[in-house]
Amino acid sequence: MKVRLARRYAQALFRLAQGWQVPHAIEEELVLVEQVFAEGEARAFFENPSVSVVAKQKTIIRLFGNSVSVLVQNFLCHVTDKRRTELLPAIIKEYRTLVNQADNVVEVEITTVAPLAPPDCEQLLAQLIEVTGKKVELRPRIDQQILGGVIIQIGDKRIDNSVAGKLANLKTHMLSKSF
Repeated sequence: MKVRLARRYAQALFRLAQGWQVPHAIEEELVLVEQVFAEGEARAFFENPSVSVVAKQKTIIRLFGNSVSVLVQNFLCHVTDKRRTELLPAIIKEYRTLVNQADNVVEVEITTVAPLAPPDCEQLLAQLIEVTGKKVELRPRIDQQILGGVIIQIGDKRIDNSVAGKLANLKTHMLSKSF
């Protein structure tokens, strides 16, 4: 439910940004918004039901003043009025997805045990561009628990070619067999 609601807010903001022909500028402004709302004190203030909506809206205008456009300020005030500030991280994530879709870009998260060497990274990037047919934005992630190999996450598709994943599959297979 919350993901769908966040998507609807993001779509509304994206349509407005397209109408103003500033979707990328709004995306950059949302980075600042995301940083502010990531702080514990700010999040606690905006999610506190005992603080009035008017006080929260005045704080938004003071906090962001000239740092963000009127469109983003109004959007934040609207989200605050509807008491949906807890959805802001999800809204911003969905907004980025919409901008990437419009630009024919796909984000790919690559999980490895150690950072990939530049030649390996370039080869993987070339293969992903060929497979997806889109511009690829790599998001490298390091996780020692996968033991080796690589996990590739493209949207909701996951390719697990890690040692830990293969061991888990082997365990499941072995336990399902009766000897």
